[in-house]
Amino acid sequence: MGKTVAPPTRSEWTDSHLRAEILSGRLGPGERIPVERLAEAWGVSPTPIRESVRRLAGEGLVDLAPQRGARVATVDADVAAEIYAVRLLLEPVALRESVGRGSDPDFERSVTESFVALTKARGAADQHDRHRAFHLALMARCTNRTLLAEIASLMDRSRLYQFVAKPQNRGAAHADDHRLLMEFAVSGRVDDTIRVHTDHLTNTLRAVEVLRIANQSAE
Repeated sequence: MGKTVAPPTRSEWTDSHLRAEILSGRLGPGERIPVERLAEAWGVSPTPIRESVRRLAGEGLVDLAPQRGARVATVDADVAAEIYAVRLLLEPVALRESVGRGSDPDFERSVTESFVALTKARGAADQHDRHRAFHLALMARCTNRTLLAEIASLMDRSRLYQFVAKPQNRGAAHADDHRLLMEFAVSGRVDDTIRVHTDHLTNTLRAVEVLRIANQSAE
C-alpha cells in the first residue's frame, strides 16, 4: 500500500497558491498583491493570505514597504547578480556529489523522467514547476539536506528574474542545455554536467542584465 500523504495545512495551502501566482507571472514584478480579491477567489479569509505575504517577504518574493503595501518583488540586476553568484557557488557542490556517486538506475530514471516532463510543460506555472523539479533531480543524491533546501529557496527567488528575462533568453539553445545536462548526468560526466549547468545559470543572469540596460535606455 502506498504511503499516505498528509493534506497541506491552511498556511501551506495559501503559501503555495500565492507563490504560484508570483512564480507564474500572474502577479508581475512590482504589482500590488490584491489580498481581498485573492481571498474571495480562493474562498478563504484575508488573514491567512496576509500571513503568507509576510512569509514570502522573508523568501524575497514580496516587498513590504510603508504606504505602498505588499507588492511582488521587483527585478534588481544587482540583487540578481548576488543570488546567482551564490547559486554558482552552491549548486556545483551539490551536483558534484550527486552526479559523482556512480551508476544508479533510480537516479538515472528520475533525471530522465523529469527531463521528459520538462519538455512537455505547458504554461508558465507548469514550466516553472517542472524546470525546478528537473534541476533538483540532478542534485538529489547530494546528502546535505540543508544545502539542497538553500538551493531550492534560491531557485524560487531566481524565478522572478527568469520570468522577466525569458523574452531575452536563448530559446532552443536554452532547451538544449537541459538535454545535455540530462545526458551528462546519467552518464556520470561530472565536469561536463557542471560546465553546462554553470553556463546555463550565467546566460540567464546575462539576459537579466541586458533587459536592465534596455529598460534604462527607454527611460
